Amino acid sequence: MDMMRAVTFSQFGPPSVLRTVEVEKPKPKPFDVTIRVASAGICYHDVLSRAGMIPRDRPGLILGHEIAGEIVETGSEVSKTRIGQRVAVYVRLYCGECSYCLSGRHDLCRRSTVVGENGGGGYGEFTCVPSRNAIEIPDGLDLNVAAMACCPVGTSVRAVLGQAALGPGDICLITGASGGLGLHQIQVARSVGAHVIAVTSSEEKVAHIEKAGADEVIISPDLQFSGEVWKRTQKQGVTAVMENVVTGTFEQSLRSCGQNAAVVILGNIGAKPVSLDPGLMIVRRLRVMGSGNATYTDMHRALHLLSTGRVKPFIDRVLPFDDAAAGHSAMENRKTTGRVVMSGWR
Repeated sequence: MDMMRAVTFSQFGPPSVLRTVEVEKPKPKPFDVTIRVASAGICYHDVLSRAGMIPRDRPGLILGHEIAGEIVETGSEVSKTRIGQRVAVYVRLYCGECSYCLSGRHDLCRRSTVVGENGGGGYGEFTCVPSRNAIEIPDGLDLNVAAMACCPVGTSVRAVLGQAALGPGDICLITGASGGLGLHQIQVARSVGAHVIAVTSSEEKVAHIEKAGADEVIISPDLQFSGEVWKRTQKQGVTAVMENVVTGTFEQSLRSCGQNAAVVILGNIGAKPVSLDPGLMIVRRLRVMGSGNATYTDMHRALHLLSTGRVKPFIDRVLPFDDAAAGHSAMENRKTTGRVVMSGWR
């Protein structure tokens, strides 16, 4: 029996429940490929899973869906020519048969799951995924960078270019702008000529937000920022909001909107309900929409933006896989600017 190292947890709890253990190396099914994992990002989704905040999850999972590495083995129905390819993983495991999948919206498949939700994620030396989920990356693209192609960069592409459909001259407001999504949304919006107003509650984060390319930064410790947005837009409001926080910001985001603006919701840090003013929605013809994982098209756009340098990933730190607990702790306590990536073993 071939074994490998992996990080997992036997019970829900704080970051300290994460342990490096020996587990059986996965074997590819006929249409799968085996990837030697070089890099795996820590998404906040992983933090919630480990803490038991996602009802369908269970202890004992090998988490991780932000994966890049090299194909080392193929299933019986996959060409051996794929061995040696450097790839990033498309995060959704989907049916391929429903109307959403057939129209290219695999992110909407009702039978889909995310890599790592049922185990077999990137927190191990090897992972197996369907060959269609292993996307070859451009030559020269660093694997730590490639791990971020589908989430968070592809997720940002879906929200900014897909859902909000921003273009030249549009004005985009971004809440939680110093987070792993916000810093990349700034760059994606700027790549198509949009004007970006970023909101942060901490002056300490301003330098990072400006480095990402935000045109304007509003520091708002009390999160009462709509008046300032209204002033800076000559009382016209913004074209779209990337709402990464929601709890404590949603009402102000709505009030920052101009006519026919889109509010794209990607996060809900407090996991609490929020109120909505129907009158404001009607008068300004506002559109509120959710957004999540990338499509294949979004992921290819993300890889292009990363390989050409139009988007420069914000990686707060790179840790060995054995230090996953430290990475989770940093994410949970908001001690990071951008993503934590794991690479290598001690």
